[in-house]
Amino acid sequence: MKKHLLIIIIGILFFTTSCSSWLVEDQFDKINSEIIYQSPEGLTTALNGLYSLNRRYYRFIDTNDTRANYWFYCADDLCVTRTYNDNNIYQAGMIGGIDFYADMWVNGYQLIDRASAVIVNARKIEMDAAAQKKMLAEAKAIRAMTYLRLITVYDNILLDTIPTTSANAFDKVDYKPATKAQIYELINADLDYAIANLPYSVSKEKIGQGITRMLRAESAMWMNDYNTAATHCDDIIKNGGYSLVTIDQVFGATSLKHNESMLVLPFDELLGGADNRAGGSGSPLGAAFQSRFYEIKVTGQPNPIIEDNVYGGNAFGWNLPNSYLRGLYDVSKDKRMKFYYYPDTLIVNNPLSPAFGKPIPKALPYSTNIREYHWSVMKYRDFVKPAGTAQSYRDKIMYRLAETYLLGAEAHWRIGGSSDAKALEYINKIRTRAGIANVNSVDLGMLMDENAREMSFEGKRWFFLKRIGKLVEQYNAYHFFGGTLGAFSKKTPMDDHHTRWPIPKSQLDIMITFPQNPGY
Repeated sequence: MKKHLLIIIIGILFFTTSCSSWLVEDQFDKINSEIIYQSPEGLTTALNGLYSLNRRYYRFIDTNDTRANYWFYCADDLCVTRTYNDNNIYQAGMIGGIDFYADMWVNGYQLIDRASAVIVNARKIEMDAAAQKKMLAEAKAIRAMTYLRLITVYDNILLDTIPTTSANAFDKVDYKPATKAQIYELINADLDYAIANLPYSVSKEKIGQGITRMLRAESAMWMNDYNTAATHCDDIIKNGGYSLVTIDQVFGATSLKHNESMLVLPFDELLGGADNRAGGSGSPLGAAFQSRFYEIKVTGQPNPIIEDNVYGGNAFGWNLPNSYLRGLYDVSKDKRMKFYYYPDTLIVNNPLSPAFGKPIPKALPYSTNIREYHWSVMKYRDFVKPAGTAQSYRDKIMYRLAETYLLGAEAHWRIGGSSDAKALEYINKIRTRAGIANVNSVDLGMLMDENAREMSFEGKRWFFLKRIGKLVEQYNAYHFFGGTLGAFSKKTPMDDHHTRWPIPKSQLDIMITFPQNPGY
């Protein structure tokens, strides 16, 4: 792994540094991956680079080897899959031609390695004590977040906190999986340090105490430590300074850096175009979960819908919400139906259509073409992007307070049972905002349903179901495959071992002694 990472790290150093950082005439005759870590200014540049790497790690772009995060938005019980991911989820045993599960592993360890480099070197440099603690806290939080993703995806992973350098890159290593206890011990230690040394009040794209407490609560839930999880959720809700925004503003606000958001991945087309630029590379995430309304055809007439951003603009229609998810909503009362999803009845927006300004009749024959006309996700709609492109530079919310309420409700329910006052308070906060009635008791089924209604297609459902032991059951019951013209007729089977991803073969070939996960 170290040898493999050396070449990668050299590239990452250029990724994380500015041109001015390399104008120091020092040891340019040999590999020197430590230049950036020799001053407070260099370390600050390296830390900023971690944020760029972190954004790259959690975003989805449409290339064959970088769809890893896309999986978690569609490989659950709430989705009907029309193309691509069905063959690479469980039907093909996760060993299809697209090596997306290697992307998650390799990029994760790159991020961990560079976070560890900041952590190790920040301790060596003379700098302001407060600035040093803040730098260490942010780097530790990013490392912990990455390890939490890796352990919850693969189950069996490496533990490595020694950054790769030119001096150790070719050292012999005995590769073997760490125990879960060892992994979570590091995660929790990193997060505890971050909690102690970061304020709540930070900009939405930066690591602060809110997100570190949220990650600490997540980690505790995976280890069945419900008291710790409840404590951190309570503190966020009471002291974090966050609040639920109105339902129309959660994803509809001009800026997603609003008071409900806890951590936002920032994108900006003017400053972007590539991962190593301030604006990032954007993402077609919204297009993936929206039908191509503009392809609807009516015989003898112009297409009724033109490619306008009111209806999402350019779209893929790859994966769409299913009837199981729809059945969980009180369609007539739940406000989330209006603000989280596109309407069932579209209004003709093509001025050349004789039906301009009128609803499209549902009885037309295109109603079974799910690529053209199907209930679709509106959470990632972007009014600014050009209508003819799927690529969006709209910010992405990674964590928001609603998730804290749901996690806190579950933690308190597991501690205090179905009538626990905090569990009821927290889940009813979410329901009240959505305009539906409060509940008087809580159980696992209710928590599962409210999680689906609130957090659908935000990349969190797969992890939630895996953690509570319901992923295989729910997926096999409700996930369907539907062709472009066909109904939702084909189920894709999931086996127990599919709850963990395979270790990438390219990495096994390097590590030699590291075992493949069972079942692969």
